[in-house]
Amino acid sequence: MSPRPMLTHLSTCPLCPRCGVPALLVMFLSAWLPLSGCKTLGRHGPVPEQVVTSRELSCKGVTAMETGQWSEAEELFRGAIEASPTDPETRRHLAEVLWQRGASSDALLQIETAVRLSDSDATTTVRAGEMLLATGAVDKALRRADKAISLDPQLATAWALRGRVYWQKGEMDRALADLQRALQYAPESPDVLLDLAALYRQRGQHERCLTTLHHLLDTYAEGEEPQVALQLEGLALGDLGRQQDAVECLTAACRRGPADAQTLYYLAEALSATGRQEEAAAAARQALAADSTHEPSRQLLARLASAAQPVR
Repeated sequence: MSPRPMLTHLSTCPLCPRCGVPALLVMFLSAWLPLSGCKTLGRHGPVPEQVVTSRELSCKGVTAMETGQWSEAEELFRGAIEASPTDPETRRHLAEVLWQRGASSDALLQIETAVRLSDSDATTTVRAGEMLLATGAVDKALRRADKAISLDPQLATAWALRGRVYWQKGEMDRALADLQRALQYAPESPDVLLDLAALYRQRGQHERCLTTLHHLLDTYAEGEEPQVALQLEGLALGDLGRQQDAVECLTAACRRGPADAQTLYYLAEALSATGRQEEAAAAARQALAADSTHEPSRQLLARLASAAQPVR
């Protein structure tokens, strides 16, 4: 299955009421800052004006991220870093913005800098590993996963990252063990449950795949199940010979849409397996309409057309 985009990890901003700071404290700071000159008061004494400026810009950047204003967020975080270059949290936020915008190399530079500035932060270390894995730097991602586990042995995302690294390396037993350990620490994690189900299917454990998927789907309200989970459920049902159930699941996945070529192709295969060849051909044509280069759909259409030819 194609990789899923990683979740954006956001941390709270120390000066913004949207980020969890009590309103009275914000009111106090707002009233006092104009009188403080170049410095304000922190836990250990006066805080330089540059740090205050950096925090204010970073807080505004988080707000821009939350509303999808990625260009504005990038500008604010860069300003915050210029004011205070050693703040790891701001660099982590900037890395997320750059990642969202597709600037993976720049994002990696910022997240790795954040790791160096805060080398005891397991969560940031995991995020760096996730980005590295997504860009194909498997061995570097493994080192980040090992480091995060050593920092926090009960961090589910660290175990999940290492499980995905081992999966990428083809070490299925290790991958399964780490993903199962991640599930111990985060029993309802959608990402871990989905990865476990996909791994079970790849190992030929179709019943375990389906059971894991049902656990995942039970965490969603009816009608809100993610498309990728419904797609995988349809494939697992097909693996077990339950083709009509597979058709229903894959049809639901397509309706959860927009349906991509691969999901439509899976539906076409399931329809063909139930003997509904005309519907299968229609689904395959829809897949090609979504992606004219989708070769499996083209091959399926050719097989269906050949089978429909009268025997002479």
